[in-house]
Amino acid sequence: MAKPRKCPKCSTEIGIDEDICYACGENVPFNHPWYIMPVGGIIVIGLFWLLTDFDALIQYVMQSIPDK
Repeated sequence: MAKPRKCPKCSTEIGIDEDICYACGENVPFNHPWYIMPVGGIIVIGLFWLLTDFDALIQYVMQSIPDK
């Protein structure tokens, strides 16, 4: 289980999901690991790949290209 955090300005203990110290009003942002954004991008690309019918997409693109 995550430990409660301390405010860097007044050292008051704040909750693990709060971003503003209730005692002094200091903004205490969350620290996220560096890999959160790449993992999110991989999830979005994976969902696009799973939900896209590429055969229909290729057929649509080929129809829209005029023959010479």
